[in-house]
Amino acid sequence: MPPATEISRTVNSGVSTQGKPAEDIQKGNNREVLQGGADGRAARDCKTDEKGVPPSKSRWAALRMERWELLVILLTVAPMAGFTVISPYQPTIRAELGCGPVCIGSMTSVSSFVGLFGAPLVGALSDQQGRRFALTLGTLAMALSFVIQGSATSLAGLWIALVPPALLSHNFTITKAVVADLASVENRAATLGKLGLAAGLGFMCGPVFQLFITTFAQATFMATMLQIASLWAIYLLPKLEGAAALEEGGKAKADRGLSKVFWSVWGAVKEVGELAVAAPASARCVLFLRFSLSMGFHVFYTVMSVILREKFKFGPSDWSNYFAFIGFVYATSQVLSKYFVNRFSDDPTRLIMACAVLMGVGRYISAVTASLLVFYSSVTLTILALGIINNSINTTVTRLGGREKVGGLMGVLDTAEKLAGVVGPTLGGFLYSRDPFTPVLAVCLGYVFISLGVWWAFPRFLVPTLRESAAEANRAEKKAE
Repeated sequence: MPPATEISRTVNSGVSTQGKPAEDIQKGNNREVLQGGADGRAARDCKTDEKGVPPSKSRWAALRMERWELLVILLTVAPMAGFTVISPYQPTIRAELGCGPVCIGSMTSVSSFVGLFGAPLVGALSDQQGRRFALTLGTLAMALSFVIQGSATSLAGLWIALVPPALLSHNFTITKAVVADLASVENRAATLGKLGLAAGLGFMCGPVFQLFITTFAQATFMATMLQIASLWAIYLLPKLEGAAALEEGGKAKADRGLSKVFWSVWGAVKEVGELAVAAPASARCVLFLRFSLSMGFHVFYTVMSVILREKFKFGPSDWSNYFAFIGFVYATSQVLSKYFVNRFSDDPTRLIMACAVLMGVGRYISAVTASLLVFYSSVTLTILALGIINNSINTTVTRLGGREKVGGLMGVLDTAEKLAGVVGPTLGGFLYSRDPFTPVLAVCLGYVFISLGVWWAFPRFLVPTLRESAAEANRAEKKAE
């Protein structure tokens, strides 16, 4: 999976394991989950003293972690680190086996399509068999994929290696469900934030491992061992079952089977279509913005690997540094975005327009420049704008409706992004087959149209809704006082 997309999805912490509202999947999560010992302290942190006053927290309280939090962070870092270990060698292996931009785009599209079915399948397994079972299955699937890639001698092997992780390895989503199971309500956002930082840290681990790796076989071995080692962390997690798996008296739901997975996927795709047609105009603005940005990324990614391999002669160490650089810049964008998003919270029109234009400029410069310094500067510009616009979108979603609607809209946006992952890479490969520079022009023009669309639609449909929502929140706050 493209690294920028994988990191940007970590901010969608409201999405459940099956594309449904996290509140629906985790019914009853407001209860305190006590697993004994260290696991129980997360719930006890929200207790008050005999006077009803919450206990004071030191400045280091946000950094304190329970054992289960540390385990979940390890489960986040390990897959990302494995990805950055093996990915630097993938462009060379694909080129040697004759996989060009069209082939790469097709692989990404197929992986995203399989993932549409894999996400609800793993979500159902997580709810019915427990979180540890789903995490173990996903870890073994990713390890199997690495082994197949390492032994592949033809394109068929690379295609086969796509299936296990796309279908079964959705561990980052499951770890968010674990957080919802164990963390108290007021600590949940902070813990999910730690997962986002852990994902960035995992991407920055690549250059460290590259010091000890010189061949693709060594890379696949190291990536596989990282997956196998994470099984230890899964084993130490508390034994948990998703709230959706339980009925009164602890009996599992009878509605099981692959048919449920199919209808879950169909329901999610149908919901995207319904939202695009029947939802309020403000929600449609955000939906089309997310879909368009995802399409732009996937179309451009088909030529990015070719640019780095042929123009800058990227080797494994260069790719590793590139992924680490992306992780660092995106983490930096999360710090900067707080100021910009708060500054334009009532009317994000100008902010999103500026970010879209900057992303278009960055993409164009990175495609035409022959200077590696200029290339990394343009990537910095693009990733910073991407981080800010992602946070702006997610903040806007939280203000479009009541709390009960936020998770549902997040799930729909996630499905729309996956659909873009199915269509975009194939479209990018097709455009590249016509002319290598056509995908670049298409993406840059796309960002121009996105900016114009935001300029026309947001003040008419989205901004009034945001201001009305802010006014209602102020009235509710005054009434509470």
